[in-house]
Amino acid sequence: MKMKRTVRLALGTTAVVISAISLAAMSVIPGAGAEARGADPYLAADMQLSTAATIGGAGSTFAAPLENAAQALYTAHNPNATINGYQAVGSGTGEADVIKKLVNWGGTDVPMAQADINKNEPAGDQYTTSEFLQIPIGLGGVAIPFNIPGLKVKSLVFNATVLANIYLGKVFYWNSAAIQGLNPKVKLPHDRIIVVARGDSSGTTYIFTNFLHAAAPTVWTTVPAKTPLSLPTFGIAGSGNAGVASDIENTPYAIGYVEYSYLLLNPNLIKGVGAIVNKSGDAVLPSVEGVSLAAAARPAISPTGFSIVYQWGSKTYPIAGYTWAVIWKSQTNDAVGTLLVKYLDWLSHSGAVNGTTAGQDVAALQGYVPLPTNIQALARSTLLKCTGSHNQVLLTTNGS
Repeated sequence: MKMKRTVRLALGTTAVVISAISLAAMSVIPGAGAEARGADPYLAADMQLSTAATIGGAGSTFAAPLENAAQALYTAHNPNATINGYQAVGSGTGEADVIKKLVNWGGTDVPMAQADINKNEPAGDQYTTSEFLQIPIGLGGVAIPFNIPGLKVKSLVFNATVLANIYLGKVFYWNSAAIQGLNPKVKLPHDRIIVVARGDSSGTTYIFTNFLHAAAPTVWTTVPAKTPLSLPTFGIAGSGNAGVASDIENTPYAIGYVEYSYLLLNPNLIKGVGAIVNKSGDAVLPSVEGVSLAAAARPAISPTGFSIVYQWGSKTYPIAGYTWAVIWKSQTNDAVGTLLVKYLDWLSHSGAVNGTTAGQDVAALQGYVPLPTNIQALARSTLLKCTGSHNQVLLTTNGS
């Protein structure tokens, strides 16, 4: 089949989403959080910085709504901390930028492997994964929104086989037997499906193709990857989750995949969202509960064993995953490194402290799922391995 790729850039960078969660609203809830459970000395110290410093990050658009809202809150309560925004440029670019030391942390939805380092490291350097730390900072789902003008329902059922064949260009009309068979009571139009996917190196693409390969391996035979997909004729390649969301919203008869919080950023996308058949055979819409159950079904993860797609459970949403921050294990600037680990520790934890909520409480308000307690502990233990210019541990329980 002839392949054609139309590349469309996002209409703009991801907005800092604080409309529904103003800084004033993100205050301590009485009786909740770390102060009610017993103070977490690290979390308490995360908001205290004695030396002014500036950091910046780039990468995963999956994580961008969380990063933007969290940074605004963190810096508002920490006058010595400056965070130069978060560049939502995709997981692959985030990995490349941290390897090249263009940013202090890279965001990726797929932990960085040695092959990623080899591809992106400067000529002559021979870095290894042991020189980096990878910290889980968020948990979310990948939704499948569609745009069918005039459709009388807000949801259609899809399974992995049908989605794989749509993206392979083998199912190309909305009223094809494969789709109609899953939605027998819905009158579907005889219009061509416009497939939308990421045109950049994307962890969201990895999570989506990981689901397709896990749930329909004889149809989607290629291994999951961050690389852009080969799209059918008339396919659209969007830039970042925001670009894909915009293309679906503005293209009649389109279908695509975006991180769940982008449905909240684009209310028009809620007019059509796929209910995905999970491993138990149940069609499930994306939700905080469904993603939580996916994480609970596989509680032990690591940078080398991180997939939580296609898990058992009648209410489990099958397209879910973590997003990670990648940093250098050894920091050369102590002030910068201290702010970096304090921010990431605060970002990866829940609990009320120092008059405000922590990062995972912000995540919950953005449509993400707060990290499970054991994953918050994993983030902490990983950050405690980060050292400064004199090999000292940078994450401490004091305000330095």
